[in-house]
Amino acid sequence: MNRVVEFFRKPIPREHFRTLHDIPYDRLKLWGFEAIIFDYDNTLAPFLHPIQDDVISLLENILRMGFKVVIVTNASYERTKKLRERLPQIKVFAKAKKPGLKILKFALDYTNVSPSKTIFVGDLFFTDIIAGNRMGMYTIMVEPYPGVGFLLSTLVLLEKISYLIIFYTFGWIFRIGELISPNEWVENVFEIDYDRLISKGIKLFVFDMDGTLAKWRDQKIDQKTLNLIKQLSKKSDVVIFSNGDSPTLDVMKKNGIETFNHSHKPLTAKFLKILKVHHVSKKEVVVVGDQLFTDVLMANLAGVYSIKVKPLSKEEMWFTKILRIVERFASPLAKKKPSIGVSEDEWGKNKV
Repeated sequence: MNRVVEFFRKPIPREHFRTLHDIPYDRLKLWGFEAIIFDYDNTLAPFLHPIQDDVISLLENILRMGFKVVIVTNASYERTKKLRERLPQIKVFAKAKKPGLKILKFALDYTNVSPSKTIFVGDLFFTDIIAGNRMGMYTIMVEPYPGVGFLLSTLVLLEKISYLIIFYTFGWIFRIGELISPNEWVENVFEIDYDRLISKGIKLFVFDMDGTLAKWRDQKIDQKTLNLIKQLSKKSDVVIFSNGDSPTLDVMKKNGIETFNHSHKPLTAKFLKILKVHHVSKKEVVVVGDQLFTDVLMANLAGVYSIKVKPLSKEEMWFTKILRIVERFASPLAKKKPSIGVSEDEWGKNKV
């Protein structure tokens, strides 16, 4: 079954952005990625046209962030001349014959970085994304540059149509799997390494209440849990963000913890307002919750880090019980994600 799932997942990128400039490189760096492999034609430069100044500036900034950067293209080596003249420190591997892996493996060996810590960015799902996924890289798809002339414009249009057909037939299933994938899976809130996350720049922790910090319908909150949240609030900002209206929210309020009820998770509107009020960027936030289709889904839709804990009790409201059934069927689609400040060996222990 897993082989079948992985076969159909191959053309689907882990993330999809309109342009190179929309990719959150700072967030990816925080997550522990070390290398980025870029396609060239229609990814870094329009087909048969020189690379533009804004892309050169972007690549310079990516290098300054500490990423290793290489180019793997199916085009000729000569076509990347302008790039090589302006950024000679970036190695180019040409005539790669993607989605074949031979040249891509050479490029990966050159970076001396493992596939799980490498990002592959390209504009074509049937060459770049399939190749990157076959290698076990974190694949990102960007919109191709508009084609110049009738033929190139037609080819770009056909590429977009082909991808949309794949996405809306079976690809959306794997997109859901991506959106319900947390960065970390832990037993409970006491297993989270808060000091590690804070040392890496996390400034705001957003907790769910029912099932995460307290059992559903509980009138009181466990003293150990309350002490944890109070101690954490001395080190960083803490917010309780609940879809319900639990009495335990009042307990948190009385102890000086900021709380929100009727939050409408997984919708992100209220959540994003909290980020603005606390003056934090998306890379500085962690969401902690017990549900994939509310807490984790909201975090991924908003583009922030998420940690999934096991629910504290099987006693839950009827709607949550329905979501638990859906979770059981959908969880095999979840993908492992890198974790802030966690070694590659520890990633492998990150349960899916």
